[in-house]
Amino acid sequence: GTQFLLHSQENLYWLVFASKPITLSFDTITKHTITSSDGVYTGVLRFALVPPTLSHYPDASSLSLSSGVKQLIYHSNVYPTGGEVSWDFFNTHKNNNTSDTDDSSMRMNNVGTIKFKYNVMLMTTTSTSDTTATNNNYLAEKNNLLMLSLPHHALPSDMMLKTFDLEYNCIKGKMKPVVGAEWSYNETLTLVDFDDEEAKQALSLQPSNNNTQHFNPTIIREILKQVQEDLTRVLPTLDENVYGFGKQVARLAQLVHIARRMNEVSSSLSSSNDLGYVVDQGADILHSFLTAFLTNKERDKLVYDANLGGMITLDGLKNTEADFGNGRYNDHHFHYGYILYACAIMGDINATFVSEYGHFVDPLLFDVAHSSYSHSNSEPLDGAFFPLARYKSWFDGHSFASGLFPFGNGKSQESSSESVNCYYGAYLWSIIRSKSDGFGNKEENKKLVDFARLLLATEIRGAKTYWHMHPPDTSDAKLENDPAIYSSRLAQNYMVGNLGMMDVTCSTWFGHEPLYVHMINFIPITAITSELFDRTYIEGEYNYLSLRYQEVQMAWRGYVICDEAMVDPNSAWAKASNIYSPELDSALSKSQVLYWISTRRGFNLPNSSGTSDETPSTVANGGSALCYQNKKCGQQGLTGECCPAANGVVLGCCDILSSDSDKSSTANSSSCIANEKCAAAGLEGDCCPAPGGIHLGCCDPTPSSVRQTEVSANKTESNSSSCSQVENCALLGLIGECCPTPDGVYLGCCDEQR
Repeated sequence: GTQFLLHSQENLYWLVFASKPITLSFDTITKHTITSSDGVYTGVLRFALVPPTLSHYPDASSLSLSSGVKQLIYHSNVYPTGGEVSWDFFNTHKNNNTSDTDDSSMRMNNVGTIKFKYNVMLMTTTSTSDTTATNNNYLAEKNNLLMLSLPHHALPSDMMLKTFDLEYNCIKGKMKPVVGAEWSYNETLTLVDFDDEEAKQALSLQPSNNNTQHFNPTIIREILKQVQEDLTRVLPTLDENVYGFGKQVARLAQLVHIARRMNEVSSSLSSSNDLGYVVDQGADILHSFLTAFLTNKERDKLVYDANLGGMITLDGLKNTEADFGNGRYNDHHFHYGYILYACAIMGDINATFVSEYGHFVDPLLFDVAHSSYSHSNSEPLDGAFFPLARYKSWFDGHSFASGLFPFGNGKSQESSSESVNCYYGAYLWSIIRSKSDGFGNKEENKKLVDFARLLLATEIRGAKTYWHMHPPDTSDAKLENDPAIYSSRLAQNYMVGNLGMMDVTCSTWFGHEPLYVHMINFIPITAITSELFDRTYIEGEYNYLSLRYQEVQMAWRGYVICDEAMVDPNSAWAKASNIYSPELDSALSKSQVLYWISTRRGFNLPNSSGTSDETPSTVANGGSALCYQNKKCGQQGLTGECCPAANGVVLGCCDILSSDSDKSSTANSSSCIANEKCAAAGLEGDCCPAPGGIHLGCCDPTPSSVRQTEVSANKTESNSSSCSQVENCALLGLIGECCPTPDGVYLGCCDEQR
């Protein structure tokens, strides 16, 4: 016969189809199971598993009632032998706005179409020559190919089988039956460039009918001050591995971008302060590091692998474990995405950089996002020897990071957000290079830009579908990924850590803590972050993370704050006062955190600054505000800001008390105009202190003893030793007895009771 039903000892049913009559038997000695009239079987066999979830068909005979089984039998004659991927782009808006990095000749398409075309054969075909265009049977049946699609495949409903009661599940959720040898679905292409829509509206760079948010001079100065500090403290090093350097140079590039935006906004406010020198300073530093890297002046040099067509590090070539496996093509898109992003910002500022060094940048672009322009089987027009989009799995809808390393669960990927960052960087660089002479014609460049945007769009959809999880009790119709992909037990973690071809985990390569899982799939913070994470998802995800906020190490805290800023920027701004740039992750600075928060929708601009870095810089009298930088405060185990604390109170443990004890106790006038820097900033009213009792950063130096006296004069006198009865101690959250302690020691937060 040609059709069989097999029942295995695991209680599974299999449909077996043969292209010509055979006899099935089982010889326990020879293990032969197939015989044919010719002696040796040379035909085609197809196997289809009948899913065990079909519990309402208790035995084999009743399976004939299943609509799914009937469909499997009906479509069994057509099978795939190969396939190809192609893509096209179009613009659904005749008058769509271009991004601020485009010129008028580069009108941007907003939709990309992905097409899968399968090569098929018929079970009844006896030779390949029968599958020509003249074979009517082939033409009539080739579109009867039955395949299974994944949840992210947004295929037209007319391709889906309506009557199919079998349910096929894989590691990516429920698969749907699709009929046809050609599939196509659309992806919306981003119009975000270096800033997202929220940032442009906040910066007033993009008009909006309901735009009530704007920057004021106080915020500009606050952020610029932080940028200037970060430009001296969080610079890259050429001794780093390629991944570490990439993160560091991308951080530097963001500092330059932030300074540039602040300068533009300041100019629009008719500010008398020209901040261009900060931009120039940062751009010079960025240029020096990028050009050194691109011309192989770093310790670990890049080399071209002529065998596999890729850029790898010299250390990685010599040692498979070096540079996170870079020499075996592990994580290249994580590594080079940061560098492409930095080069795009540099090129946007300085066109000469593109003409002089663009040809050094392009190999990194081609390594991770090379395009054959329209078809997976076409030859690249530029003649470059790189594979098509090396890490992208077109059917899976996302990238895999494993390179050449073999794993039992197949290829896998951990940091979905860094993968998105790769294609975001590729997109930005392709825009910048397209505006420079010597990089192909306009039409070819436009296709390359759109191809990078398509890679970005598919990666974002893949991350939202397979990494961002919604517990069942939080799901509703408004969520993009309403159909459950994973079990409720897994989904309660909100974030997938590592997605493999055959398994999915809520852990990372470097740890199992939930924070690691979430933040490795959140970094870095750029304009594309707002497209990667839906607000509805963040609301639930951050609530999950906030329960663990106190456990967050400083390296990750900046990211957690940025996560919160997407739903509550005002709370995030308050938390940002307690982060310290040099201790953050190497891809993040405090400047980036402040900029991100201040450009989120719903941010209410504070009346005064209060987020100056908790670094040794930096109070008016030259001391440090940080508790640990003041010996007595550090000995008492105090953390955060002490000298002064966030509310302006200088605690008794501060080093500056002794140096101030001999100084005059007379305070300067509280009026803004009586304090030189406040007056220069154009501030009016009271500044030193402001009505809320806070001394602004522009105030003339005020002896700390005076500030203590001012605070003490407004307090209720109390002789109690209880911490809760002493304001400064209560502000620190101390409990029990403080003034004195049971051992008779007066803590630094005590008032004049000593």
